[in-house]
Amino acid sequence: MSENLRFLSGLIVVSAEPDRLVHFYRDLLGVPLVEERHGDSAPHWGCELGDVHFAIHPADDYPGEPTGGGGVKLAFLVFDLDALVTRLTAQGVELRYPPVEFGTESWITAVHDPDGNLVELTQLGPSWLDHLREHRAAGGELVAHWSARR
Repeated sequence: MSENLRFLSGLIVVSAEPDRLVHFYRDLLGVPLVEERHGDSAPHWGCELGDVHFAIHPADDYPGEPTGGGGVKLAFLVFDLDALVTRLTAQGVELRYPPVEFGTESWITAVHDPDGNLVELTQLGPSWLDHLREHRAAGGELVAHWSARR
């Protein structure tokens, strides 16, 4: 019997212009990207977002694979959406739509990154945190799941 996938370990965005993408995610959105190097790979940028490794790689690391073009849709949890929207619009980043209510006590807006990928920014309310607590209690917490299997 094969194992069902339950956790996302990484999200790698491949770009023909990674420096431009790093500027957007690190300097405008505040994603804590740092330069990384592994083996023979070109310099790239990564960080941990919760339990997920988020990275931006140059196209040279993935020869023959598609880059950019808006095929990726990302959603980031934001604790103060109003403050982030103010900062982004002051930097000339256009919102796809103004923040709208997204369920109980939750708000969402979106922007495009320089490669055309849709980036949703969500300020989630207490019901989402309740959902996560229930999910973790049912075995959806990565470190606890990993430890139980060892």
